[in-house]
Amino acid sequence: MSTPLLGRTNQAFPSVWLKLEVPADLTEIPLMVEAARDSGLPLDISSRPILWGGLMRSHTGVVVARGTTDYERASDHTHATDLVQSHLIETLSCMGRDYLDFYLIPVRRAVEEYQISGALEALEAARQEGHLRYLGLVSEGPALATLGTWQFHDAFEVIALSQADQDAQETLIPTARSRRVGVIQIGNEASEDGSPVLWPVRTAQEILDLAAAQ
Repeated sequence: MSTPLLGRTNQAFPSVWLKLEVPADLTEIPLMVEAARDSGLPLDISSRPILWGGLMRSHTGVVVARGTTDYERASDHTHATDLVQSHLIETLSCMGRDYLDFYLIPVRRAVEEYQISGALEALEAARQEGHLRYLGLVSEGPALATLGTWQFHDAFEVIALSQADQDAQETLIPTARSRRVGVIQIGNEASEDGSPVLWPVRTAQEILDLAAAQ
């Protein structure tokens, strides 16, 4: 069976993406890095961009980064733009590369229109300059807050949401389907519809097992 395309990206991606988490045993980190690089799976470095980025500076695979929540405290449109631009530059510097494949804006609560529009201005400019391929939302608060942010802004190729958040599943997935926006599940269960799952991993063995199952 062919792999489904991920929404408006018009690209097929593996069914498992790795969400790299810092292990309890720090001696595990070099083994995780080696396994992650060899897996060929998309890598989310958001838990510690300086750590993972610094260890994978020559990595050319698909990289995912969670955006900053600093835009929530922006005092005006320009301030929001500057905060997001600064975070994007910092993340790129950590990776030692000039673009990210996916940048996911976290939505934790309702925000002012100037805050989200300022954030999007920075990211659209980055996309036009080749520093960002795909833009997404990640729902981290009430589903209605995410929906409210999404309602008047249609710049997103993907949306990420927790498998454990039933409200988000019921509220946001229908909108994603109607807008042809790809859904990325966050959790540790395979999705029924073939949507990619952003799978938290803390050991090299977890990575090896997931890669072997692809």
